[in-house]
Amino acid sequence: MTITATLTTNETFSIASARYVASKIATDLAQLQRYYGKPSDTEIIDLAAEATALAHGGHVDKVIYGFQCRGAWILTLEYVFVNGTLTTDDRAGGVCRHADVVDATFTSYLIHSPAWWRLDAAIRDTIEKSLPIVRTPAAAPGYSGGFHTTDRTYSAQGTGFTRSSYRPL
Repeated sequence: MTITATLTTNETFSIASARYVASKIATDLAQLQRYYGKPSDTEIIDLAAEATALAHGGHVDKVIYGFQCRGAWILTLEYVFVNGTLTTDDRAGGVCRHADVVDATFTSYLIHSPAWWRLDAAIRDTIEKSLPIVRTPAAAPGYSGGFHTTDRTYSAQGTGFTRSSYRPL
């Protein structure tokens, strides 16, 4: 069974557009890998596929990728989905390269959009089974010793993600 969903903006946010903005997330994750050794190539591919599918359907509100130590984020890349109002499309990159992640674990945290929760439970289940990432419900982690900065926008057809980074002091 194939699930197809689109967002209505001035133009349709196509699967190609969703792949385009997710490729920028994948580039950021590859930069994390270059600096810190994680995530793996397979994780990058899977996380980008998840971002593509959920963005195309408008089913993601926010997704965070980064490193946690003792249950708190110490370095993140945080992407907030924005539908139809973005006018900028920045180059990927600019990832913090000086964080101490020696004792940290790479992980991600996803918050679904209200559109996701309006879907029938059977449709949500079908979409989840089609994704390469299996997520389990959990409380959002806190932050430890750093600061947030909004630093990038990735968009196609006015829709995409704004990125903020949480960096150590």
